[in-house]
Parts: sequence; C-alpha cells; structure tokens
Amino acid sequence: MNPSRSRGLAVAVLASAVLTSACGLKPEVKDALAQNPGLAGGAGGGQVAVDTDGDGTVDSFTTDPGAAGGGTTDAGTAGGGTGTTGSGTSGSGSTGSGTSGSGTTGSGTTGGGTGTTGGGTASGPTMPVKGQGNTTGIDFASKTITVVVHGPLTGAGVPQESFRTGGPKYWEQSGPNNGPRLLWGEWKVKVVAVDDKYNAQDALRACNSAAKSAFAIFGGAGTDQIQACAQSQVLRRANVPYVSSGVTESGLGNLPNYFAGSLTYKQQSPLVIRAAKEKGYLNKKWAVVITGTPNFADARDSIAAELVKNGALGRSGKFNPDNDIILTEKAPRDCLTVGNQLRSGGYETVYFLGQPLFFGQCVNQYPTATYTGPGPSFGIQSVADLACRGGAGGFKGFYLHPSPDKATAQAAAKGAPTFTDDIEAGIWGGMQQLEQAFNLIKGPVNRESFISSLAAAGTPGGVLQPSVFGGKTRFGGTGAFLNQITCSGTNGVIKTVATYKK
Repeated sequence: MNPSRSRGLAVAVLASAVLTSACGLKPEVKDALAQNPGLAGGAGGGQVAVDTDGDGTVDSFTTDPGAAGGGTTDAGTAGGGTGTTGSGTSGSGSTGSGTSGSGTTGSGTTGGGTGTTGGGTASGPTMPVKGQGNTTGIDFASKTITVVVHGPLTGAGVPQESFRTGGPKYWEQSGPNNGPRLLWGEWKVKVVAVDDKYNAQDALRACNSAAKSAFAIFGGAGTDQIQACAQSQVLRRANVPYVSSGVTESGLGNLPNYFAGSLTYKQQSPLVIRAAKEKGYLNKKWAVVITGTPNFADARDSIAAELVKNGALGRSGKFNPDNDIILTEKAPRDCLTVGNQLRSGGYETVYFLGQPLFFGQCVNQYPTATYTGPGPSFGIQSVADLACRGGAGGFKGFYLHPSPDKATAQAAAKGAPTFTDDIEAGIWGGMQQLEQAFNLIKGPVNRESFISSLAAAGTPGGVLQPSVFGGKTRFGGTGAFLNQITCSGTNGVIKTVATYKK
C-alpha cells in the first residue's frame, strides 16, 4: 500500500488468511462480513478503512488494489513462505499445492509454509495480528489490550469510585499468585475508567473519545448513558465492541457492535412479578414510579402489562396504568409531590426505576411500602444505605440485579481479591464476561472477530449469569439475582435470596 495515501489508512479485509480450506470462509468471518459487506472487497482489490479527518475513527471505505488482489501484503499472511502461515496473498490464480487443495482464491499457496501455524491453517493461533482487521487499542510492543469502562463516578448522588477499581482488580490482581490475568497466556488487559457524569451527553463524549484508543468499551450502569454510547455513530463506524449491563431496549436491537450481557428492564418485568408472588407482596396496592423519558418506555409498558395480566391492585380496584403510574423527571429536586401521591393512594408496593438520590428521598418520604424493580441500579449497597438514612430504617426492598450480594459474589469469584463493595464485584464480573468473550475468538483478534464471535455465541457466566446471543439478539441476558434489602440502623443489609432464569 502506498504509505502516502493516509496515515489513518488501515487494511480492513482479511483476504485469503480467513480461509480454512478451499471450501470457503470460517463461520465467524461470514458473520463479520454479513454485518459489513464492504469489508469483503472485490476481485480487483481489498477494502481499506479511511480516517479522513484524522480523529482516529473510520469515516469511509475505499479500494486498495494491493490489499487483496495484487499479492502485495506482507510475507507470512497466507501462503507458503516463512511467516506465520506463509508468504502468499489472495490474487487471481489457484491455491496451488498446499494442504487446502486447488481452490481459486489466490496466487500463493495456502499450505506448505514453515511458519508457526504450519500446514496451511489460515487462522493461526488466537492472538492479535498486525494488519489483520481493526486492532485499535492493541499495543503490540507491550502486548497490552486497552478496555474502557464508563460509569457515573460522579452525578448519581452516591459514591461510585468502584467503577474505577473493579476492572483493574480483575485483570491486574486475579491471575496466578494475585498477579496479572493474561489472555492466551501472554497478553495483558489495561482497564481505564471514565466518568460519564450520569448524563447522556457526557457519556457520548467519553465513549467517542475512548473509541480512538480502546479496543472495546464496557458500560457499567445508567440507562441514558448506555443508550447514548451504544447508538454512537463513531463507535459503529469504527466497529468498537460495546458491552453493557442490560437496560433499555429502545433503539439498540439492531446495532451490530452492541451487546447487553444481562437482562434488560423489559426482560426483567416477568421476574419482578414472579418474585412478588413468591415473597408475598403481589396482592397489594401497586404504584409504578418511573422516569418519564423515552428510554424507560419499554420498562414502563412491560411492567404495566405484567401487573394487569397478573391481577394486581391499584389505588382504586385493579391496577390502572392511567392512574397508578407516576412519571418523574430524570433527576427531580425532591420527592414531596411523589410522596404525597403515594400516601394519598395508600400504595403498599412501589415499582421504582429512576435516579438513585431521588429514590432515597422517596423512600424517606414514604418508607412503609415494599419497593421493588429491575437491576442494575437499586440492588447495590450504596443505594440501600441511601434508602436507610433519614428516618427510613424500616425500608424493605426486593430488587433484581445482574450480580449477587458481595459475599455471594466473592465466593463465586473463586479466590479473587477481596471486593470493596458490590459495585466492584459487579464490574469484576463484567470483566470476567469480557474475558470469556475474548476466548470465543478463533484466529486473529481484532474488533471484527470479537463482534462476530460473541454475536454467534454467548458467555458461560461466573459472578454474573450466562449470556446467550446465538446470532439472534443483542439482548443476551438469561437470568438475574433477587437481592432483598433491609436496614440495620442507617446501613442497608443486602442478601441474595433467589436466582431467576428468564
């Protein structure tokens, strides 16, 4: 390739190195090409990603005549020389006498090489390979892959420093002898936490900036923040893998680079009702207090439908969405109005989904109800402490959550360093999920192979529940933990009392 074309050019075609035999492409590569047909190139040349404005993200694709058709890529790409799998590249001839037979994709052979993979295996061992796919965020010199975690380090009304410490605790302290945990025996993962300030605009800015230097991004919490990052055109154009806790489904179902690793609010609604039946608070007067923004509409509609279907009561007879749903702003100043509404309705059970600081205010205004709802925001220690302060020591809640209480998570982590709190345990579990996703990749590691491998499969779980995508969905959560919250003075006491499957 002519180096003068652009310092931001990166070859985005896998060329003949993706062939496992003369039969064709590996399944995970087919998935990647199905998501990005332009990456396949044509007979005359491969496709390269172009960073027109130099901001580190892909702006368009163009044809590079040497990348796939002219046989000019580096030695060791796919043929019979001395590189990883040989020295040939795809072109116009037959594959020759290599072990993959007499296919029609290249002028070099796919077999007979003396490289480390030997015998014509085109994919090679699982590890990053320079020049194969988008390897932004991979430092080949230090063998380090950078991952960014975004979360509300500030702005949510409760301390959230554990969003910063949970990732490094997994990758730097959970390996042999409390040392680094390595991918494929030699690659380190560096985790950088960024503050999304509990608002969508700052989250989007943080994620777009991270796309220039991180291989993948993990969203820890915050509905609007996760939705904003997931929908980022910058992330999508650059094929940045984005994995988050399950929250809203609005606008996220068809994003090729997005994965919800735990149950969404909508998916959790039937489990909220199941828990209410089992714990004895379904046959009570129900109110739904929920943020009135579009990103919470699927949660609101799904829980309302479940309450109606299961014969729940409202303030006057059967639950009525028109009368028993209280919509709030994203971050209201206080809960005086909502508290009065709850009191006047005599509600006994409150499904609450909104801002944590506002939640604490509402519990203090109306502490006699049983509070319930989906995770990930309200089944954690800092929010439980918030609810138990200020005269609300009688608070009782049952909240679903992606991870169990801290003690249960510590046991499930099997020898991990001691967790500071349950946020740290949850982020640790998210990193465990990320490692499981990395280990799904067969062959060269890049953003495209990560996305296609995870999309086709799922993760076995550990601290978190398993995920299953199976080529059919971006919402892969399979279950949740039910955390019961009570108070000991002003401190919340959290105990995982059930595990539910979708």
